[in-house]
Amino acid sequence: MFDNRQLKKLLSLSDDELRQTVGAAAIAAGADRNMAARALADTDRLRAMMSALSAEQINAMLAQIGPETANELAKRIRRD
Repeated sequence: MFDNRQLKKLLSLSDDELRQTVGAAAIAAGADRNMAARALADTDRLRAMMSALSAEQINAMLAQIGPETANELAKRIRRD
């Protein structure tokens, strides 16, 4: 399960780290690489959108993509 601590950690990454982490997670979830890159170009907007999500909302999205993909995304986000 994704929690608020993990969200804060994700949002504390540098712009490049955030783009790389979220981009890799999006691709692992099946997003097109080029579309993901375009969507992640504006990190201020990305941070604002992510900040508006609760842990419950993120977990609901993760539940929709299946456990294997959700676990892969969690691994990418949790990297220490």
